[in-house]
Order: sequence, then structure tokens, then C-alpha cells
Amino acid sequence: MKKIIIILFFTIPLLTYSQDEQENSLTRKFIDRAEFIQVNKDWNVIADFQSGLGEIVSFFPVESIDLKTNEKVKSLQIDMSINAKQGQYFKSSWVDLDEVEEFIIFIETYVIPNLSEKTDFKQSVTYIFNSKEMAFRFYIEGKKRRISIYLKDFGIIDNEHYFWTETQVKKIPDLLNVLKQIK
Repeated sequence: MKKIIIILFFTIPLLTYSQDEQENSLTRKFIDRAEFIQVNKDWNVIADFQSGLGEIVSFFPVESIDLKTNEKVKSLQIDMSINAKQGQYFKSSWVDLDEVEEFIIFIETYVIPNLSEKTDFKQSVTYIFNSKEMAFRFYIEGKKRRISIYLKDFGIIDNEHYFWTETQVKKIPDLLNVLKQIK
């Protein structure tokens, strides 16, 4: 009986922890499980955000094809290249089609109407969109606006590697146009 209690004592926290962990996008799972994969990128439809430090985040549509089964998945790919303590850092993440629809609603409802808004003195507001592999934040303080983009692994935000810019906020409508072309 004592052995069973000890085993339960160690296994229940592990099961509870694994249930709390979020999953990555269906696109990432699709790419990871396929033996042979082809990823088609449309470089004609792209939204880029660049920082003053030469960092860049690009949003563009992709179609991933399992070459053995010919199964296809369409999604939004995000490529992030930033300067990190250890040197240049690059990462790709994906937003599934159902999340793209939600992202469009978020930008149309909360970001675009507030692009020219300002807050009162010593006040700020932040609008946050969360998908499985990305968090997009739109911040307003006084007349200042900033976008921040964080990529995730298993739902966990990487707070050490993220992108932000104040000068590229005006390009958010370009991102909306790219999102609307993904189907």
C-alpha cells in the first residue's frame, strides 16, 4: 500500500503538468510527422516589420504538402530574425487557418480602430492576440504605439527572443491584407 501511495505521489503531478502544457499548431505537427514534406511559400504576399536594429519579422502564406500522402495544409508562417545575446537568432512559427480568422477579427476590431488613438497622461492600453505559436501585442501610451511579436513553443512565450517596433506600426494594415489572402 505504501508503494502505491509513493508511486501516485510522483505520477499525479507529472500527469497534471502534461495536461496543462499546450500544443503547437497543427501545421507544425503536420510538418514534424511527415517523412517527406514540401513547403510552398508565396513571396508575393508578405508583410514585413523591421526594427531599427536590422531585426525583421515576416508574415506570409504557406502550403505544406506531405509528399507520400499528398495531404495539404495551408497556414500563415512567421519568420523572425533578431539580434540575441548569443548572436543572430532565427525562428519560424505557424498560425493555423482557424487562428488566422481570429487574428483578422482581432486586428479589425481592436487594432485598426486604435491606430490613431492616444491615452491620457500616465495611462496605457495593450491589446493582445494569442495563438498556439505566436503572441501579437499592440501597445499605446500617450501618442506612442508599439507592436511586439513573441513566438511560442508548446504555448510558452519565449520572453528572451522577441521582436518589437514603434516605427512600423503604420504597416499593420499590410499585415491585415496578407491575412485576408490566406485561404
